[in-house]
Amino acid sequence: MMGIGKDFKVSGVALAAFCLAGLFAPAHAQTKVVVDPGKKYQVFEGWGTSLCWWAVKAGAWSETNRSKLLGAIADPDTGLGYTIFRYNIGGGDQPGHNHLTKGDGGANVPGYKPTEKGDFDWTADPYQRTIAIELSKRVKSPIFEAFSNSPPWWMTKSGCVSGSSDGSDNLKEDYFDDFADYLSEVALHFKKEWGITFRTVEPFNEPSAGWWKSNGGQEGCGFKNNQTKMIVELGKALQKKGLFPETSVSAADETNIGDALNQFNKYSSEALSYMFQVNTHSYSGGDNRAKLFNAAFAKDKKVWQSETGPLHKSGDENIALWMAGVILADLRDMKASAWVDWQIGDPAENWRSLALNHSKQTFSPNARYYMHAAFSRYIRPGSRIIDSDNGNTLAALTPEGALVLIVRNSGSSDVKYEFDLGEFVKIGTSAKVVRFELPGSLTKQSDIVVSGKALSMTAKSNTITTMVIDGAEGGVCKPDTIIPYVKIHDGGWNETTDVKLNKGDSLSIGPHPWEGGRWVWSGPAEFKSTSREIRFKNMDGTMSGYYKAVHTNASGCEGSVTFKVVVDDPAHPFVEPDTTKQDSTDEDSTTAIGQRGIVGMLQPLNAGESIQVFDMQGRFLGHSLKQAPGTYLVRQGKNLRQVRIK
Repeated sequence: MMGIGKDFKVSGVALAAFCLAGLFAPAHAQTKVVVDPGKKYQVFEGWGTSLCWWAVKAGAWSETNRSKLLGAIADPDTGLGYTIFRYNIGGGDQPGHNHLTKGDGGANVPGYKPTEKGDFDWTADPYQRTIAIELSKRVKSPIFEAFSNSPPWWMTKSGCVSGSSDGSDNLKEDYFDDFADYLSEVALHFKKEWGITFRTVEPFNEPSAGWWKSNGGQEGCGFKNNQTKMIVELGKALQKKGLFPETSVSAADETNIGDALNQFNKYSSEALSYMFQVNTHSYSGGDNRAKLFNAAFAKDKKVWQSETGPLHKSGDENIALWMAGVILADLRDMKASAWVDWQIGDPAENWRSLALNHSKQTFSPNARYYMHAAFSRYIRPGSRIIDSDNGNTLAALTPEGALVLIVRNSGSSDVKYEFDLGEFVKIGTSAKVVRFELPGSLTKQSDIVVSGKALSMTAKSNTITTMVIDGAEGGVCKPDTIIPYVKIHDGGWNETTDVKLNKGDSLSIGPHPWEGGRWVWSGPAEFKSTSREIRFKNMDGTMSGYYKAVHTNASGCEGSVTFKVVVDDPAHPFVEPDTTKQDSTDEDSTTAIGQRGIVGMLQPLNAGESIQVFDMQGRFLGHSLKQAPGTYLVRQGKNLRQVRIK
């Protein structure tokens, strides 16, 4: 695990709180499950694993034995079909330090710049790199991410890559740009020399945890503060070297989803401009899954579950079924676009899917391996997660038009399910079925008949059942209902889209849904916002006009609402925009008040009569048409016309 040791203890109170936070979807009494293809959620990018520390060891295997191992990991039919791989850019510890012993010694990842004044050493880390290169050639459309556990030792305050003396931030204050240069230079070399383009570079690993201390068993660096600064420096370095935006930044790989949410909400707009996705580990903080997705979605960022494992497992539930519960929660509640295991070949039994014998260069799968295959062989990259209203199920539409249904039953009794597929316009007549069972197998079962757009099945105890139905079509996108709430000063909220205010009033517009989705506002004076709730103080007539909010929900469905806001301000009266088309665009000197270049029909001026000129948002501009070229609103007496000045 990228974090604390396997002997970490959790107090009874903390463990109880964690369980109540909802790591798993609760058991459901209902057996009828409605699958709604109209509620389409994240496009799934794939399954994966980090390469450290197993690849540091397995990269030394013979080519033949490596090929067998990588087939078990990457083959989509007989293996796990993993397509996402996280390469660890090592920091490299100070000479004389010999404490990086985790992962059968694989945690001692060499750095590419062992000294501050010396050159880069591109012969470093040959074994992890060998695995990465071979996967890049074997896997169709792989996604590679580079991540750092610590800067090189000479950039750290402690002179040690496992952390500071007290777990505090360990990068020297004036080395942010140096660290960014280091990571970006490695990314550039991988692209130019080894043919691997990292889609993202992650400068942190569990940065707020507080447990990274000197002389520890693995690299680690506290980075609780100044994450925005580091993201910006890294983004600038990638851009300077011509890598951005093909290679962008991800952050922050916090161990707790709540920490990931808190840090993300602090990132500046500049930092967000360099970020492609939000990374989080899902070891703890499960009650923040939906909140993190909502925050990221509002800023148009993907969410990756970039590392996890059974850190806080309790009870007697089989590890494979327990981890299946983590997958369901991460994909259903956090809507993760990718699901990445810590390391597929961890030395600890509960943490691995493959038991690796590095001395004999052999491997063997365990129960977790077959459990993962029940997901990863069938929900392939490009599949779209859709809605199913039972927490022990997962539904997805594949790019080929098949519906995949997965059911987890970790209880001691069989459970009967009826899947309602009535929302589909078309659906196949039978489901192909495979079942994961203990102690560890994935076997083909008899097909299940689909009749009347319904499927009935029995989920045996302690199993995972995967069903694939071809010919799935349909699903109407359903926008969320928008409720238009407004508030003047500190009064109560009123449900209206027609707002009248006095000059000097304050206004809040806060439509619902109050949580989730992405908001985009437009309005007078080129007003723009991406917040759900917008607020104005000391309003005047120049702020009158129409404010439109477009809400995009997690399914990608758009709804909108428009608020008419009128401020009673004699100096800047509101003018209703004329949206009708003009019948004539011919210039007429007798009706266009004799001004050259004005197109539009105005009546001749009477004695003492004046005109009022407004821009297209209704802002008062004066009593003369001596304006820059453009389109304007002109009020003449009781008549309002739209005119164009060439």
